[in-house]
Amino acid sequence: MTFDVPTTRGTYTSLSDGWTYLNGAERPQIPARTSAAVSTSFRSAPKKLRSEPSSGIHSRSREAGSSAAAEMAMNARRAFADMVGGRASNVVLGSSRYQLMQQLMHSMGRRLTLGTELVLSRTGRPSTRIPVERAADMFGTKLRYAEADLSTGVVPSWQFDGLVNRRTRLVVVSAADPHVGAISPVRKIADIAHQNPEAWFLVDATDFAAHRVVDMQALGADIVLVDAAQWGGPEVSALIFRDPMMFRKLSSVALTPAAEGAQRLEVDSAAPGLLGGVGESVQHVATLDREAKGTRRRRIEQSVPQVQKYVETLTNRLIDGLRYLDRVHIVCMDGDEAEGGVDRIGRVSFIVNGVPAATVVRRLMDNGVVTSIAERGNSGLLEAIGVFEEGGAVVVGLQPFNLRHDVDQLVRAVRSLG
Repeated sequence: MTFDVPTTRGTYTSLSDGWTYLNGAERPQIPARTSAAVSTSFRSAPKKLRSEPSSGIHSRSREAGSSAAAEMAMNARRAFADMVGGRASNVVLGSSRYQLMQQLMHSMGRRLTLGTELVLSRTGRPSTRIPVERAADMFGTKLRYAEADLSTGVVPSWQFDGLVNRRTRLVVVSAADPHVGAISPVRKIADIAHQNPEAWFLVDATDFAAHRVVDMQALGADIVLVDAAQWGGPEVSALIFRDPMMFRKLSSVALTPAAEGAQRLEVDSAAPGLLGGVGESVQHVATLDREAKGTRRRRIEQSVPQVQKYVETLTNRLIDGLRYLDRVHIVCMDGDEAEGGVDRIGRVSFIVNGVPAATVVRRLMDNGVVTSIAERGNSGLLEAIGVFEEGGAVVVGLQPFNLRHDVDQLVRAVRSLG
């Protein structure tokens, strides 16, 4: 089946403003159904719900006076669970990845004693990495870092053999780098991490989830971190745990003393109005393939591969177009041929020799093309490469509504720089 781009574009009313949006890595566009759901949710969140009759063996009736806000939170848990192949009862909701990581690291205090260790990858976003670094400093835990191959952006799995040991308590890896798109060998890393039964494996799948099917069992993840904003949802994040028994090993940080399970880690969840939009954003992903059938999870498994194939063609077109411009250097593409190709999501960063990234972005804006800049402090990978000493990099983030014309428009604008 050919991916239905025109219908997909029709679900984004923001595309009618004349801009060509290629900034999905920074600020993805929001489908109309999601923004409408958020608007409705903010109005209805304070309300109480009427009773709702039910039928069937496994059904559950809704009691009169139930909170609409609580219903929205439950729907958001189900949506996040469907997105990663987890269980709704194991979903911890939060307003951001940074907040959730802070709560998780604080709750792990009883496991992070002197002599224990944490393993971090330098790829990914600082919102995931910084709370872990601060927790290590607070609890006196040793930090070990996994480095990326600077020619490809991939984090090699073999180095974890020397990083994970019997003292390791948590291994944190980004499934895909948000700036260069390189996908990490997550399953291989998980197998190494799980040689120590005391080590938990956390995968930040936020950027990955916008382009690939996330299956936390297949990834070997004990915990998956995602942010709905990256697939066009509201700014709501979630931690999804593999096993509910894991909550018993964590200290409760909730303000409610009687909180159990996932609620033990929820200090301050996202606004109910935003939670009300999570389900519609996931429903949007599930309906990108108009012929998909079955449960929402099953439809996601059918729709996302269609998006993957389409965005891959756009990514290859963009790389081919930029690669033959004399002054352009594409970051972390040097080793692709030597490595036999690197699996990537639709993210490309590039430098125009002698031209600061801010100037390139302004030129693109003058041509109606919206991209973003990789800023210092936002990427350990780009910092290690030395990108910021060269004036930074322009980041292109492709979304399912983009066209080949969008890519060609960007390439022409970059070529005009000389």
